[in-house]
Amino acid sequence: MKVWRFVGFDDGFGRGEAYIVGCVTAGSYVEGFMVDRIEVDGMDVTEKIVGLVSNSKFRVQLKCIFLYGITFAGFNVADIEAIHRETGIPVVVVMRRKPRFGDIERAVRNLENWRERLDAIRRAGDVCRVEGLYVQFKGCSEGDVRDFLRASRLKGKVPEALRIAHLVASAIVYGESKRK
Repeated sequence: MKVWRFVGFDDGFGRGEAYIVGCVTAGSYVEGFMVDRIEVDGMDVTEKIVGLVSNSKFRVQLKCIFLYGITFAGFNVADIEAIHRETGIPVVVVMRRKPRFGDIERAVRNLENWRERLDAIRRAGDVCRVEGLYVQFKGCSEGDVRDFLRASRLKGKVPEALRIAHLVASAIVYGESKRK
């Protein structure tokens, strides 16, 4: 049986610093990490994710890029369409709860480049419920998303790559892992 490789990205931010952490897994087995700094409420997370994936030794083996939500370090919005276009790899945004887009739009309007941020949020597409999670995706079908989720979990609903990325990102910022 062939094992698919995934990378899951989550952020750790606080005390004025922010990091994006990618955890690479083969199925649910951890194989490596990617880390970079990002700006709180900045505009650099898309570029950082593309750079980390594009320069990774795992790049050609990655079946899917998972993101834990579409906003990182406050409202540093990931443009999943651009990430897919630049890497050629399907992107799946995973959320435990359905986003309240009205609240997000009101908050984003208080930031610089708010139109660009809202455009990226809108380009991410509709939110669907798959395998007990809310998802948005580019470069694959809803059936592919279901397969990716099933192949990437150890226990629970969230892909192992995202669960571990969250633990590492929070440990970098706070000195120990925190629950989401």
